[in-house]
Order: sequence, then structure tokens, then C-alpha cells
Amino acid sequence: MKDEVIVESTIELHINDEHYAAFLFSPSDVKELVVGHLLSEGIIESLLEIKSLEISKGSVDVLLTKETSSRSSMAPQLIRTECGSGAGSIPPRLWMKPRGVKDAVSVRFSPEIIIESVRTLNSSADVFRRTGGTHASALFDESGKALAFSEDIGRHNAIDKVVGKAALKGVDFKRTLLASTGRLTSEMVAKAAQLAIPLIVSMSAPTDKGIKMAEMTGLTLIGFARGKRFNVYSHPERVER
Repeated sequence: MKDEVIVESTIELHINDEHYAAFLFSPSDVKELVVGHLLSEGIIESLLEIKSLEISKGSVDVLLTKETSSRSSMAPQLIRTECGSGAGSIPPRLWMKPRGVKDAVSVRFSPEIIIESVRTLNSSADVFRRTGGTHASALFDESGKALAFSEDIGRHNAIDKVVGKAALKGVDFKRTLLASTGRLTSEMVAKAAQLAIPLIVSMSAPTDKGIKMAEMTGLTLIGFARGKRFNVYSHPERVER
């Protein structure tokens, strides 16, 4: 019997000629992964800050229009596929000065669109159905239209890839819903908050720190979205009744 196995690869990221990190990831959408990571980690605020981005075998070199102390004073990091590793702790800027989902454009989503977003996410996960080895993430607008979709062996990478795809399309994150198959940890919620995404939903569970992060940054956090039900853990005002 033959069975398809998911591919795991490694790529090195250099920022302004300094070794920033090594990613363990599914070898696709490399540019999108890097762009999304730079945005979701707050290293850049806009694509205009990327002076150049060059991809070679096993390496990505990024030059920014500004100096960054993101990891320059630290040893190179290994960004793994699981939560709580590599990517480090929650970005201090989010604990101390949240970017401000609370101040984002007011937007609301119907329960039907929230549930349908998770169904669409699951039905689009072709690699998962073939291998059982990926997480998926997608962005939707207020009408439920899918704006970007991605799969990766890591839940953080899946979000970074989908953020990168959407950013390169010029999507306004403040009017979107982020759907994920992964647990909603503080690291996952921090990525959404950094981009002022107002709502994040998953078929999986949140953690206590994930809920705390969502409450603090004004983000609506929804977990256990399965079948015709879901749990709202923070800022329910964005869910239509």
C-alpha cells in the first residue's frame, strides 16, 4: 500500500544582512510566508518597508527601508511548527501597547458566515485530506467571500502565509475574519491583533492566555466552531444576533 506523506522543509531568513531565523515549513508560498511573518510579528507595518526580497535555494534575503532590532541582539531562532517554540514569547509591544483592534472600523459577522467560513476552510484543505499532516488558515470578508487560503505543517506558518497572500492583494485586514484549524493560543491571537483583524475563529479550543490577549486587544475570539454551533470567548458585539 502506498500513502502520501507531507513534506517538511527548512528555509533560512536574513533581514538586513543578519540571520533572523530558520523556518520549518511546507515548501510552498515562500514569499507569502516571509511577507506575512514580517507583518504579523510587527517587524514591518507596510509592504512599502520592504526594499527587496530575494529567494534562493534554502534562503530568503530581505532588505528593509529601516533598521530593525527584531532579533539582531539575539541568537538565530528556529521557528518550529508547534505552538510555544521558536517564534518565542508574545511580542512585548502587544502586552504593553496593543495595536488597537478596538479602534478598527466597526464590523459585524453573521453566525451563518462564521460557520460557513470554517466549512469552507475544511473543504479547501486538499493537502490535509491527502496526508493528514497540515493546518489550514483563510481570510474572509464580511459577505463570507474567501480572500486567501493556505496550508502548512505549522499553524503559525499557515496564518503567516495567508496574511502574506492577502497583503500582496491589498486586502484591508480591518474588515476580515481569520479562520484557522489550530488552537487559539496567545501567539496565534497576537498575530491577528497585530494586523487589527477583528475576529478569529477556529474549530479548535482557545487557551486562557489566548482569551486574555483577545480581551485586551479588543479582538473577537471564537472557538469550537463545529456543525451549527460555536463558543464566543471575547467581544461578542461583532457577532450578529
